[in-house]
Amino acid sequence: MTFDIRTLVSIPHGKPVRIFLPLKKGPELYRAQCVYQKSDPPELNLLFELGVLPVEDISLSRASIISIDMGGPTVSLEAMIQKIKNPQTLQMIVKKSITHDEMREFFRVDATAKIISKSFQTELFENKNETWSIEGKTIDISGNGVLAFFPEEPPADKQVRLEITIPLAEPETVTLLAHQVRSVKLSDERFEAAYHFDDISVEDRDKIIGCCLLIQRKLLRLKVQVKDR
Repeated sequence: MTFDIRTLVSIPHGKPVRIFLPLKKGPELYRAQCVYQKSDPPELNLLFELGVLPVEDISLSRASIISIDMGGPTVSLEAMIQKIKNPQTLQMIVKKSITHDEMREFFRVDATAKIISKSFQTELFENKNETWSIEGKTIDISGNGVLAFFPEEPPADKQVRLEITIPLAEPETVTLLAHQVRSVKLSDERFEAAYHFDDISVEDRDKIIGCCLLIQRKLLRLKVQVKDR
């Protein structure tokens, strides 16, 4: 187990956290808000509002991801459910913690989705010639950034507005602010551009991370199926 007990001890009792829970039917993950309650490390309890926890649908055989905003880098923990104590409480045991850099890679997956890069202050420009908008396709995505193809070179503005359609069963579009990290012209005349997210809501970041976890579980299941043949 790769886990520093001090990470758990540093989390205040009663701290609001987010959790991605595995479900029995399918690879989908259930996202919920809950409250952290201290126990004997590496154990912890999570308290939910009445009616939030889908008790009958939760899988006890797969790991959950707990995300805690500590006012700086987000702390992420991989944990197993030991017991559903009641309709509002889960007893968990932490298996490992995930650092900020590890989280960026852990939640990064290959995914093809529609992405539109736009000038940030489009509605404020009086001269419409200064506005621009380019539609492309994502190559991979994480909770912190995205790599995408575009048919022309996207301007390297200080900050841009990205609209990303997350490839879920029911696709959702999130809008955020980002800056371009790099742009490279490819042999087929397309451009590959990498962006880092600068301003994204907690809810939208959760949607992206949830999608990444879903895709990872699908790939893992596919690898197991191929291996068993």
